[in-house]
Amino acid sequence: MSAALCPTLAVLTTEHRAKPSARRPARASAVSRTFRRSRDAVISRAKDATDEALTEVANMDSLIDLMVAADEDALVKLVAENVLSFDQKMWIRIAARSDAADSQESKDKLMALAGRCMKLIETMVETTESTIQESSVALETIVATAADPETGEFDVPLKAESIARLRKAVDDAVVDERMLNTVYAWIRKSDEDKLDGMVHILQHLLQCYAARELDNGETPLDVVIGAAASEWPAKFEEIIEGGFGEEAFTRDLQKRMEGVVLNLPNGSYAQRVQAEYLKEVEDRGKELYSAKAA
Repeated sequence: MSAALCPTLAVLTTEHRAKPSARRPARASAVSRTFRRSRDAVISRAKDATDEALTEVANMDSLIDLMVAADEDALVKLVAENVLSFDQKMWIRIAARSDAADSQESKDKLMALAGRCMKLIETMVETTESTIQESSVALETIVATAADPETGEFDVPLKAESIARLRKAVDDAVVDERMLNTVYAWIRKSDEDKLDGMVHILQHLLQCYAARELDNGETPLDVVIGAAASEWPAKFEEIIEGGFGEEAFTRDLQKRMEGVVLNLPNGSYAQRVQAEYLKEVEDRGKELYSAKAA
């Protein structure tokens, strides 16, 4: 039977033939959209990378210009403040600018600058290594006080008498940024080596330091701050019974936190350690005050 003689067959035949051609443009359109999105993403990433590279070069050039114009004292300060910027890219950039300089005088200035910067950085590295060594020796002496006086072994977790000896050693020592930097270096290394006991001792050392720095002996909160963490519950009970309420606690703690943020160098280890210590006091205090209110 022919399609001409059967209308139904004609319709079905027409629909059957139309379907493939109707779907093909849709597939082509989807592929086209996917291609355009991929192309746009690649172009965007390339543009971002180009912008970042140009910004990086501009920043290097700005620093180089400042150093070329600086006297010796200013140069020392600039190099010290930007020591991490002196990577391979910086040295290559100085050399490239020297090669492209339009006068021999400019070439000589840039090459002389590179030599002076290298010497300054070498001196800084040597000084840093010496400082780290000195801090490590001092830190070893402090940590040793936490060991058993008779056996020389560390009993972890530390007992009250070990913490007391450690606290006295910290109180008698100069704990500055170099020392704190060394403590954190030891913590990272001990953590990598799975020396949990040493991490525990070093954390106590940081607590002793923070307590020393934050205990002003002026308000009831100092009773808690100046005590070992294991004594905090009892010390909180003491000041709460003495009338030091949660509102006074929050106000006092906030004032001390503001002092740490405003008075210590931003991003310093001293600021970090003291802020973390106050946060621990805050968390423990909130728990105890909430339990009292329940």
